[in-house]
Amino acid sequence: MSDRSDEVTESRDTEDLLEETDRLLSDAGLESGGDESSASADRLSDTSADLSTESTHEIPSDDTKTDSSRLEGVRSWLSADSYFSPRAFFAFVLLIGAGLLAGGTTIPIAGRIIGILGVAFAVGLLTSRRRYLELTAAGTTVGGMSAVASNAFLAAAGSFQTVVAVGVAVGLVASLVGYYFGRDLRNGLTREIP
Repeated sequence: MSDRSDEVTESRDTEDLLEETDRLLSDAGLESGGDESSASADRLSDTSADLSTESTHEIPSDDTKTDSSRLEGVRSWLSADSYFSPRAFFAFVLLIGAGLLAGGTTIPIAGRIIGILGVAFAVGLLTSRRRYLELTAAGTTVGGMSAVASNAFLAAAGSFQTVVAVGVAVGLVASLVGYYFGRDLRNGLTREIP
């Protein structure tokens, strides 16, 4: 009687494992569809059925919890927005580029820096998610490209690396400072007063 209950428990565990595997594959977009996936699922269920008849020990529940937490960690690590969002990066490149252009056309000398600072401050003030990596990458990209475009003669004369380094440094500092103070003001405005 106990052998039969062990077999039933293991077959349910196998079915749960197959369902979890199918769900993870569909979440990751790795379903091959059609006969290949059903054939591999059939092979997996046949193999697990053979193993369940040969062994009669159960898997401890602590291992299952550890495996599921590992899967969750891998899934969160593989998600598109976990570390770097390309959409946010391209949006920030466009916004910072527009701010740099607007600042450079209205204020002659320091307008570009003020434009980057202003856009980064506004983004920090208006967004709820932390986007330091995307914003500073966009600031350095726009700063470097702007420096090369506005100082093309110096860049062509042999000072290309210096011109790019100055543009990247200015873009990095301006975007980082502006975003930091925008987030700081947002935190101060959204915090409850005791």
